[in-house]
Formats: sequence, structure tokens, C-alpha cells
Amino acid sequence: MKLLVILALCLASGSGYMLYLDAKAEECFYEELKPNQKAGLSFEVAEGGFLDVDVTLTDPSGSVIYAANQETEGRFRFSASIGGNYVFCFSNAMSTVTPKVLKFKMIVVQPREADSSDMSEEDKKIKGMIGDLRNQLREVKEEQDYMEIRDNAHSEINRNTNRRVVIWACFEFSLLLCMTIGQIYYIKRFFEVRRVI
Repeated sequence: MKLLVILALCLASGSGYMLYLDAKAEECFYEELKPNQKAGLSFEVAEGGFLDVDVTLTDPSGSVIYAANQETEGRFRFSASIGGNYVFCFSNAMSTVTPKVLKFKMIVVQPREADSSDMSEEDKKIKGMIGDLRNQLREVKEEQDYMEIRDNAHSEINRNTNRRVVIWACFEFSLLLCMTIGQIYYIKRFFEVRRVI
């Protein structure tokens, strides 16, 4: 029974990577999939420029499955229509000087093993429930990874916005202080009595 649980938890594999993408560069990665095998891709641009990158995913016949231009983050799930090497590329061609750092993860779900005929009906039910639980846990993990990516991007936006608000408030305070001092000086000079000798 413990062996079944360990096998079920090991059936979904995923790889997370950090990539340094230079200006005007394109990097491609290959993943071999079997027909009807499920896979997913999630990515986030961590730093560099406007935090955008072009993404394409093509099947072994060269057909584009997914294409996104100037995306900061994203995720895509698909089922392999044919077996072979699927290619996903990240491009920074629109940037002339700014390199990008991005984090991406390719998740491949291994197909279920055929049920053995020597298993009892109860064992088959348990194995099916373990498979369902594994798929649900994988989906929860993918959702958590995606939410972490979104949280990182939005936290950076919040920090930049807060910094700009503080700088603007300091500028307004300085301007108000200068205007106050100027008005006090002007009014004081206005009521000053000047004597002509």
C-alpha cells in the first residue's frame, strides 16, 4: 500500500528554471511528450526592462499551440495531440539593450499505468482514488506556483508605487514649506514701516 502511494506521488514531474535572456536573444527548450500526455508551462519575468517577453509553444509538426507577445507572466496547459518533441521558446527580440531574467516551469503529467488484473477490486478503487488525489494535488501546486508568480509581480508594482507616492509627498511638503516661508517674508515686508530720511 505504501508503495502505491509513493508511486502515485512520483508520477507528475516538473522542472523549474531561472533563465537569463539577453537583449535580442531567443532561447528554446524541448520536451518529449507521448500522444494525449498532459503538460503545462508557467513563466514569470522577474527583472529587466518592462518585464515582458515573447513566448511560443510549437508541436513536433511545427504548428504553433500557444503564442504570447510581451507578456509579464502566464501559464498554459495542453494535451499533446501527437507524440514527439514539443518546443517552447522565450524571445527578448523586442528589447534592444535590456536583458531579462525569467523563471519558468514545465510540468509533464505521466500517463497512468494500466491496472493489473491480479489486483482486487478494492485495491483498484484505492489506486484510482490515489490517482485522482495526485491530480488534484498537482493542480493545487500549480495554482500556488502561479499565485506566487502573480504575487511577486504585483508586490514589485506596489513597492514602486509606494516609493513614488512618498517621493511626491516629500516634494509637495518642501514646496508648501517654501511657499509658506515666502508668504511670511512677503507679508512681513508689506507691513514694515519705511522711514525716509
